[in-house]
Amino acid sequence: MDLARVASNSSLSESEKLLVAAKHFEALLARQILGDAYKPLLGDGAGMSGVSSQIYHDMIVNQLGDAIGKSGAFGIASAMHSQLVMEQTVKPAEKDK
Repeated sequence: MDLARVASNSSLSESEKLLVAAKHFEALLARQILGDAYKPLLGDGAGMSGVSSQIYHDMIVNQLGDAIGKSGAFGIASAMHSQLVMEQTVKPAEKDK
């Protein structure tokens, strides 16, 4: 889901919007980690070289990164979401003081 549409969606609560953003961040981070990790595995050993190897590499990394982000396998999204929700509830209380 596009983050711009999520941010402007009035039917989602702020907590739900934060969770979607946190999952997108986890997917992005997973793609960065997997991109470096898969370089030695998907090099010339897959029988491809050049552009076709790079396209295949990008496809695998993007699909795995998105799957990790959706599932929350690293746990980063849930931890981030909890922290952001907590900060959101603390800040209005501090303003009242």
